[in-house]
Amino acid sequence: MSDYPIYATKEMLDDTFPFKIEIRRPHSMNRILHAHEHLQLCYMLSGSCLHWVAGQQYVLAKGDLFSIPPYQEHRLELRESMDFVMIQVDFMPHALNDSLRDLAHMETFVDFAYIRPLITDADLLHKMTLPPSTQTVVESLLHVILAEWESQEEGYRLAIKAELLKLLVITVRQYKRFVHLQSQQDSHRVALHRKAFYEAIHYMESHYHDDLHLEDVAAKALMAPSYFSHMLKLVRGKTYIELLTDIRILSAMTLLKETDLNVTEIAARVGYNHIIISIERSKSI
Repeated sequence: MSDYPIYATKEMLDDTFPFKIEIRRPHSMNRILHAHEHLQLCYMLSGSCLHWVAGQQYVLAKGDLFSIPPYQEHRLELRESMDFVMIQVDFMPHALNDSLRDLAHMETFVDFAYIRPLITDADLLHKMTLPPSTQTVVESLLHVILAEWESQEEGYRLAIKAELLKLLVITVRQYKRFVHLQSQQDSHRVALHRKAFYEAIHYMESHYHDDLHLEDVAAKALMAPSYFSHMLKLVRGKTYIELLTDIRILSAMTLLKETDLNVTEIAARVGYNHIIISIERSKSI
């Protein structure tokens, strides 16, 4: 158990449209160390404040864009007597489109939002300072999203999705520029973690018939088991158990359709050996 609250997505976001946008000011900022299950993108509209992430303190100022991945402990703190205005966007990727439950085609965004902070705390990308021209574009997008969210007129979800997609594209482009400026070794480590994560998913898809364990698959992804499972939820829309179950059921359906194997034989083929053991035990009683 962590010594700080972890806010569940189902408690903070609507499951049918897991999205929310808010303006944070000194009187409404969260000063308590906390984490959440969903992704958070924040942009400093004006002023300055302090941001504590993974035990490190960072100064945020106008034009800074930063991401808080799931389960990352963080909190805000006032910087002397300075005021600030920050726009906070909370969402799950599939709020944009159900097909984005698989973000494989947006690997750069996955790197920015999830992978890089997992390398070490020292490598945590705590913010990106956007150039002035990009700040203008981002602020315009965020104001449109905020207006749509507050009015919630007919079609507001589609309007938000369109503007949010633009924001993510800008984020991806800025992150690519950032990585380009980093050392070759640093970029290699990011690529290594991304590769390990997707290789772990491929391992599940090709070894689903084996006696798979979350701890072993997570080790292939170079992640802690709980984090790997939640990463799957964000990137593929399913937890480890849900994804493995889906893979096995789809394979079982194919075998039912294309072979003459009985249910027990198919269960064995797709990795449900425990079902066979249960059946055999019931027969012996």
